[in-house]
Amino acid sequence: MGLDLERIKNVLENDFHHKVQLLDFAKIAANYELLPRQCVLFYTASYNDNYNQFIKDVVFDISQSRPDVILLPDINQLYSFENKGYQELYKKRIGIEKVNGNYYGDFDDFPVNKATFPFVYKSLKGAMSSGVRLIQNKEELETLNKEVKKLTFLERLRLYKKAKNKHKDQSLQPVKQYSEVNFSKFFSKRSPFVAQEFVPGLECDYKVLIFGEKYFVLKRKVRDNDFKASGSGKFEWTEPSEKVLDYAREVVTKMGVWFNSLDIVETEEYCALVEYQGIGFGPLTLIGSPYYFQKNTSHWHKVLTQSNLEEEYAQAIHHGLTLKNP
Repeated sequence: MGLDLERIKNVLENDFHHKVQLLDFAKIAANYELLPRQCVLFYTASYNDNYNQFIKDVVFDISQSRPDVILLPDINQLYSFENKGYQELYKKRIGIEKVNGNYYGDFDDFPVNKATFPFVYKSLKGAMSSGVRLIQNKEELETLNKEVKKLTFLERLRLYKKAKNKHKDQSLQPVKQYSEVNFSKFFSKRSPFVAQEFVPGLECDYKVLIFGEKYFVLKRKVRDNDFKASGSGKFEWTEPSEKVLDYAREVVTKMGVWFNSLDIVETEEYCALVEYQGIGFGPLTLIGSPYYFQKNTSHWHKVLTQSNLEEEYAQAIHHGLTLKNP
């Protein structure tokens, strides 16, 4: 929301000699010919669900209709935006095994008799740990199921109208009896969620922002009497272990992205990715940091400097294009 696009444009043009156009997204959607051949489309998502669906549909169609266009962020980052379920699918596909999580379309799909408790329940959307709970046993899961599936007044009203009018659908007449049997199941409230492995004993996690070759790190302590670090307000810019930095580098290399926001936990045995965001992520970790980390040959070095968000976006874009076209 706060990006100065003109400044990004100026840095890309004046410092790196790229040609940049600022175009209205709706105009691009109406005419893909506005996109030059073999260009880079740098775009963002929207927190308005309806408009974000429009963005997703158009960007996906561009990926199919104009394969010469480099999408920045790529289609996987777009589909991961406000969708923790897709994040788990993508992590598995590219070989990120920890923290292990599984995506379910509804509580009815969850194999409760085979479940390992405790586990972390996550709704698909939500920032700063909203929609995240630790489920200790089957009873807590059942309570949460009832809570999430409770219908609002408007939802009950809509369901009543559908039930009243269900036999007006001519397509159901030959098998009318099935509409009676399946109606409640077909129109029941569905609540997709992620069941993620619980990592006990953590005192903090690390928010790592990657812009090209620069890594910005924020250490976030868990909340009092809780297991969540995101949104705790207890954070500090600190020098992480090289294990955390190496792991962050490994993750973005697997993703093939030029900028990203990673939530990483560290144990004695391993580092693991809890969540990530490649589009629309908060910039505090970069803006407030007095330094960044960069790997030269085999060692990480801390570079003392105050960074500018727009300049870092421009440099990350240039860095990525250099990698694609050395």
